Amino acid sequence: MSQKEKSVSSDVRNMSQVSEDLKNATGTIPYTFLNDYMFRVILQKHKNVLRSIVCACLKLKTEEVQDLVVQNPIELGEAIDDKTFILDINVLLNNNTIINLEMQVLDLKDWSERSLSYLARSYDNVVKGDDYINVKPVYHIGFLNYTLFPKYPEFFAKYRMMNLKNHNVYTSKFNLYVVDLTQIELATEEDRESGLVYWTKIFKAKTWEELRQMAERNQELQEATEALYVYNQDEIVKQQCRARQDYYNHERGTQRRLKEKDAIIEAQKIELEESNAALKKSREMLRNSVKLLAQTMHISEEEACKQLGIRREDYQETN
Repeated sequence: MSQKEKSVSSDVRNMSQVSEDLKNATGTIPYTFLNDYMFRVILQKHKNVLRSIVCACLKLKTEEVQDLVVQNPIELGEAIDDKTFILDINVLLNNNTIINLEMQVLDLKDWSERSLSYLARSYDNVVKGDDYINVKPVYHIGFLNYTLFPKYPEFFAKYRMMNLKNHNVYTSKFNLYVVDLTQIELATEEDRESGLVYWTKIFKAKTWEELRQMAERNQELQEATEALYVYNQDEIVKQQCRARQDYYNHERGTQRRLKEKDAIIEAQKIELEESNAALKKSREMLRNSVKLLAQTMHISEEEACKQLGIRREDYQETN
């Protein structure tokens, strides 16, 4: 174990004391599960929590999970560089299934493409010389704090490759799941029974009081809550959570400024269209006036332009 990991307080604190301290905690949670670094730390360090979330998503019983191995562990407290910017968790389940989990709070407009890219990489897992039939099933599970497809809101969406005509599934080994944290009200009874709804509420909890109330449901929720409390006291973890929060704020600011610029451009576009429409109407009225005068007075359109004080060039532009 590295020196930094040894310094993480969750490894040395007495959990019974943590439970007592948690009972007295009040107010806003500084860094919740929506912080992808915090999400990553807790799932990496607490296998019971990870197992419960995996079971909720894959609709598995606890006893069906014999082993869970995080295949891309991070060193806690280590600065996040470009290579670790995406804080996904790659897990090997029972040595035969690959699961990628990721928390995403910002809509960067690329989730469909990015999640498929990650899923495809995980699917390329056949050992050299082995048969393709032995490829391990893969799942990419995204917890999104926004609605991916606003026209088709859904709490827990599951995607697979299939025939567009008869809906025959091409393979059951290539799975993409999306949990929309903003659409809990659309959860099914199956989602509630699996515990996925309760985990979603844990992720979304903003205060210690709210979190404690949810944690009373089972041991795994309690462990996750206590872990969140512990890591919110740890300066090493908080430093990286703070860095991620700064990133969120920067991206939100960028998105806000882009929206403001888009709004200005759209307003200018509408103004230009209205101006062009008015100009077109004015030219049409001018043309009709010249023709009407020419027909009424039995004169040429050029003479009508002179009588109306209109330049011939301006009249020609109306045709």
